Amino acid sequence: MKFIVFIFCALGITSHAQNTNRELKDLDIKLYELKQSLHKAKSSQNSIQIAQLHLKLGDFFYQLSLFSEAIKYYQDFRNIYKTKDTSYVYAENALARINLDLKKFDDAKNHTSKSLEISKTLNYNKGIANVHALLGSIAEKQGEYKKALEYQNISLLTFQVLKDSTGLAITNENIGSIYEDLEQYNLAYDYFKKAYGYAKNSNSDIKINIINNKGDANSKNGYFEKGLKYTNEALKLAKETNNSSQIESAYKDFARTYSDMGNYELAYKYLNNQSIVNEQELKRKNIEVVSTMEVLYAVKEKEAELLLLNKQKQITEVRQYIIVISAAFIILGLIGGLIYWKKRRKHEKHILEYKQQLLQVDLDKKIAQETSLKHEIEIKVSALTNYSLNIAHKNKMLSDVSKTLSKLKDRNITLIKTKLIAISKEIEADLANQNEWTELMGYFSQIQPNFFENLTKVALAQLSASETRLSMLLTLNLSSKEIANILHITPDSVRIARYRLRKKLPIDSKDDLLVFLLHL
Repeated sequence: MKFIVFIFCALGITSHAQNTNRELKDLDIKLYELKQSLHKAKSSQNSIQIAQLHLKLGDFFYQLSLFSEAIKYYQDFRNIYKTKDTSYVYAENALARINLDLKKFDDAKNHTSKSLEISKTLNYNKGIANVHALLGSIAEKQGEYKKALEYQNISLLTFQVLKDSTGLAITNENIGSIYEDLEQYNLAYDYFKKAYGYAKNSNSDIKINIINNKGDANSKNGYFEKGLKYTNEALKLAKETNNSSQIESAYKDFARTYSDMGNYELAYKYLNNQSIVNEQELKRKNIEVVSTMEVLYAVKEKEAELLLLNKQKQITEVRQYIIVISAAFIILGLIGGLIYWKKRRKHEKHILEYKQQLLQVDLDKKIAQETSLKHEIEIKVSALTNYSLNIAHKNKMLSDVSKTLSKLKDRNITLIKTKLIAISKEIEADLANQNEWTELMGYFSQIQPNFFENLTKVALAQLSASETRLSMLLTLNLSSKEIANILHITPDSVRIARYRLRKKLPIDSKDDLLVFLLHL
């Protein structure tokens, strides 16, 4: 018995291998044709045809479960095809399906949202129905069964309005699967029956899947014989159409049903058959993917070679052009260089002469400015000294007048005495007036702007107003007698004031006070 099963499996594998080789060859041819058509469309710059071929290539790779390649071509389609029409809706739904398969639910929802918005704008009911079916599948995968049923029912109503039998078959099957997940097997079976009724005009894959689901729902509900009948029917159709995934699904359902019935020997047999088919399917898919990738690689390699040849041709042409241009530029450069060198020498000579003239003019100007500045300083110092001496002379004269008037006040004439006392007071008040000192210090600051500030900074103690005035008068190189007349004090008082000033300044006893002040 085991030998017969082995022979049967071996024959099945051999037949499957032959079919696989034919399918691979067909896939290679289809991919090559699509790539060739895309190349021609690009050559003719037909953007609509380019976009549609990207869409077909996306479908081709999606069927092979090469999702990264499929996503690339669908996204290329969206970038090229700017018109928001039914083709754009199809591409968004395709991207949503891929993200659903990859369990990237947020991305899938994002694509369905765009698709639904465009479908509503276009009043494209089939697109609206497909989007709601996708939203229902996303909700089901996330375990949100209530929301999933709401979306599928919207899809079902829309397909009923459209009288789309295939859409109704798939949507009823989707609703049945949700109830099966909820373990409401009677409801699930009812929807599977409805789905099968609408699937008469649909392709065999949809029919087989629905029959398998009918058998699965009955088996889970305890109707094992009925379930086995549907599973056997699905297996027969799957073998007739050489649908490996449905054959594997049927074997799996047989194994589970017989296990639930307690017939573990048959359960093991079908589980083993399912394992063999699964292994064959994996090998087929792997060979299919590898073959497709090889063809894709070969096509890309040829495209790269063509691109490389075009680039090399362009580079050769550019090089020849560069050589000719370079030679012309070298000759022109040598001639221009020689002319430029001669002109430059002549120009440099003129520039040197001009610079020398400018330097001489600048030097003369600086000398004149320096002479003018010195002359101005000398005038200001002379004016300041004269102003100081005039103050001294006025103070001396006023002092003498004050003394004379003071002597006259002792006479007995009452009227003269009163008048002389008033005049004496006015003269004394005038001698004490600070306005002349303010004006004198303002003139001095014009000659030595930072003198008073620097003097305050270096002083060891705070200087009085009279000490500040004494410092200024000493800087003007006035004698003690002249300073005494200006300050309205005696020469001895000047010497004492000088001594006190030295004590408040960082100056050694051997150093000259005047030299120190002049260097501030």
